[in-house]
Amino acid sequence: MSAVRLTESFAQELGSTGSAGWDLGAMYGVIAELLLNPAVRDAGRLERYLEALPRTPMRDSIERFLDSPTAHDVDEYTQTLELTPPCPLYLGAHLYDEPNSCRGAGACGRNQYMIELKAMYEHFGFDLAGAELPDFLPVMIEFLAISADHPERDGIGLRRRFVDQYLLPGIPPMRKALQKYESVYDLLMEALESVAEEDQERLADDPVWLDPEVKATIPVRMGSPAEVPSSQGLSMTGWER
Repeated sequence: MSAVRLTESFAQELGSTGSAGWDLGAMYGVIAELLLNPAVRDAGRLERYLEALPRTPMRDSIERFLDSPTAHDVDEYTQTLELTPPCPLYLGAHLYDEPNSCRGAGACGRNQYMIELKAMYEHFGFDLAGAELPDFLPVMIEFLAISADHPERDGIGLRRRFVDQYLLPGIPPMRKALQKYESVYDLLMEALESVAEEDQERLADDPVWLDPEVKATIPVRMGSPAEVPSSQGLSMTGWER
């Protein structure tokens, strides 16, 4: 498996992250890189991220992971996370049951989940270019790493929705699967949960985008916007470029 990153410009932007303190870009970035196959991890990027990590429980989880020999074992990675694995790296696989027929695949929950993820990437101007499925966890995390440094691309709460409704709900079932096999990769999920919860707390005062069908059931208060601005390119089923 090759290293999958959203675009070349994505990699350049992410590599420039590195401010002091709680650097969400670096914290997400190191997890995204370590969730790739050990054979394709970028040592230079990892070094930059590790230098920027604050002394937190999240960093402790990363260091415990790196101290384990199995964290660098390609066979262990392949058997656990690739090739019909017990713990697939596709977060939607932990959130939705597989359809029983080809006819049901198009309307299944995971398919809609991936459509919405892809639309959110496009809203922020990022493109997978067909390299991976939208719910591939390293891609989801790398997206959060970069979008954390570009609040000007949001404004209507899409990033908060991503953390609240697309990422965090999938972490517990994936951790449960990893713990069943006593996998060292649970340490990365532990770190991810810590960072995502910190991110969620920072976003608590931001707006959160609601699907128009859901929003229609919520009473409109005086002075509150009744609709999402059409200039943002949102549609009933997701986002349009």
